[in-house]
Amino acid sequence: MSVRKTSTKTAKTTTAAEMTTPAKTEEIKTEPVSTKKAPVKRAAAKKAAASTAAVKKAEAKETVYIQFAGAEYNLDEIRANVKKAWMDETGKKESDIKDVQIYVKPEEHAAYYVVNQEVAEGGRKINL
Repeated sequence: MSVRKTSTKTAKTTTAAEMTTPAKTEEIKTEPVSTKKAPVKRAAAKKAAASTAAVKKAEAKETVYIQFAGAEYNLDEIRANVKKAWMDETGKKESDIKDVQIYVKPEEHAAYYVVNQEVAEGGRKINL
């Protein structure tokens, strides 16, 4: 047979005197604060600037050309012409452009575009 152990819990009783006794307070020591400023860490700023410059140097300039049937088109020029054509057509500013989709059709010597998901009837087109 196994023996069962039983335990009883006793509640802690507090007296009225214990409840009304104020808690002990600790004295706070104050030290005078100096007015000297901490030295500026310039080495860290130089390292951050150097790492930022290294990241900028790592980025390579990309230029995309499309060649078809003896003709060559620069994608950067096409993008600039699309923005200019859209601004001339709508009278809006370049800062209003949020999204540009360009479809180049070199066999037609044309590029079709959609700006800010606004589809024009018949499509918008520039000649290359």
